[in-house]
Amino acid sequence: MNQAINGDPTLIALERALHELRCGRAIYYRHPLASADRSAGWLLAGAETASASLTTQMQRHGTSNLALVLSRQRVATLGIDLPATPSATSDSDAVVLQLRQPMDTAAMRALAGLEPLATGQTALDAVQSALPDASFDGVIALAKRARLLPALLAVTAAESTAEALLEVSAEQLDQLASSPTSKLERISEARVPLAGSEDCRLVLFRDVSTAAEHVAILIGTSDPNAPTPVRLHSACLTGDLLGSLRCDCGDQLRTAVRQLAAAGGGVLLYLAQEGRGIGLANKLRAYALQDTGLDTLQADRSLGFNADERQYQCAADMLRQLGLTRIALFTNSPQKIAALRGAGIEVVSDQRLLGGINRHNIRYIHAKREHAGHLIPEVDLENAVK
Repeated sequence: MNQAINGDPTLIALERALHELRCGRAIYYRHPLASADRSAGWLLAGAETASASLTTQMQRHGTSNLALVLSRQRVATLGIDLPATPSATSDSDAVVLQLRQPMDTAAMRALAGLEPLATGQTALDAVQSALPDASFDGVIALAKRARLLPALLAVTAAESTAEALLEVSAEQLDQLASSPTSKLERISEARVPLAGSEDCRLVLFRDVSTAAEHVAILIGTSDPNAPTPVRLHSACLTGDLLGSLRCDCGDQLRTAVRQLAAAGGGVLLYLAQEGRGIGLANKLRAYALQDTGLDTLQADRSLGFNADERQYQCAADMLRQLGLTRIALFTNSPQKIAALRGAGIEVVSDQRLLGGINRHNIRYIHAKREHAGHLIPEVDLENAVK
């Protein structure tokens, strides 16, 4: 009865699971084999939020040794070779690492990406076996949605253990992994003059499935008979608010406002997708890795993420709710163009939007152009900052 009142039971379970992982609590994952084997369920906890006490309790109540579920990207970074597997698991994102016993907590945290490996230690010193397992892809998606590292502690546990824990099923997690859609509601709006254009109105949209809040900035009055100029801008606290020189985000944001105003009007969608969708905490971790010599894409992969974790269904939904389906997009990213077109938005044209180049963001801009395929004009980056 309560489930019917509150809505979709799957959505509710996933929302609660996200909260439990963020708060450092374990959940019970009913594995696909659980219907045949009552001990096939797993206790799961976020590697970065699980306390020493929780880890001890998981081992005490588990029926196997502690394992670590990582993304394939992270496992590749660690230099762990994966065995040849059947086609059903060969393209899985999740890999289950069985850890050597007795478990070395520091080594486990290092495998998860929370701290560096000890001097002279390799990942293989702490890992007994590594096996891709597509049935855990939803688990990895859950950790990413929680803005945690895609690394989870896991131990098999009897069904009786689930009585005091939040339970999620493989089917529910599969829905999360295969359907990264948004459910937006238009919440509030007001006139907000901006430095680059005083004629602005902000409209806030809330994703009821994640509580993420996105803002549409309506600038001026665009020509109703022409494609509406649009810019998609993912939130960047360090660049947009603090003026960080490590990226060009702040420059692009302010330039977009001015250019949309100069075009007579348009819409800037400010999307809550910090760090290309990995969240602020992980972006700062990636910055630390960049200081060791990795570029921005390599750093994200080293933490276990894809090169870009953003989804643009929310942007397409915002545009439709604003009555805009035919646009001229200000962007350097072919992925944004393809994503909007795939979501049913007619992108009539696209125009480059460049930020400033300085000695701190040269490698970042180079990586976007050379490795992420951004349509940035060929410039001599080294000489551009002299």
